[in-house]
Amino acid sequence: MARLIDDGKIQRIREATITLVVQNGYGGASISSIARRAGVAEGYLYRFYKGKQELVTELLYTKVSQIIEKLEFLLNSFTRIKEVINELINELFKTATESPEEIKFIHVLMHDYNFQVSADQRQHIKSLCEKVIRIGVENGEVNRNISPEEAYGIVVIYPIEYINLKMKGFFGSTVWTNEDQKRVAEFSINALK
Repeated sequence: MARLIDDGKIQRIREATITLVVQNGYGGASISSIARRAGVAEGYLYRFYKGKQELVTELLYTKVSQIIEKLEFLLNSFTRIKEVINELINELFKTATESPEEIKFIHVLMHDYNFQVSADQRQHIKSLCEKVIRIGVENGEVNRNISPEEAYGIVVIYPIEYINLKMKGFFGSTVWTNEDQKRVAEFSINALK
């Protein structure tokens, strides 16, 4: 007899994992604490994941895929890199406002050497960054000497870092304004020149 998948339980497992990784880091988020927070038995969790590494890796790949898909959509929708960057940064700030744990989760795992995006994702990101550079150079918006790594750091990593500094209240304020968001976009646009 086939076992039914309870999507609600799977969603609770994912949410519990994100929350515990954000709160305690990867090492501090045990399978038992994830299961307990999700309100499921450990055995239920193991029916779908071999262990914590597989679960966290799947979540990271999903979150990174969402950023990749958004960047790809924007590159296909706009002809100016300024518009692409503005919209991407708007999306990152929107995610941080609506689902702050997701941005924190990405940030935590960006700084954990136990995790990397897949080789396919890295190649996809590189090709999108090369497209940003190519379009930007053609439009006079991007310096032809910018590397894909620099483009990725400027367009994706810097905004995520900025958001996390704000969330932590690093310089006192934990709230960002539309003006902050515009400045982050302007900084990113100018850094590519």
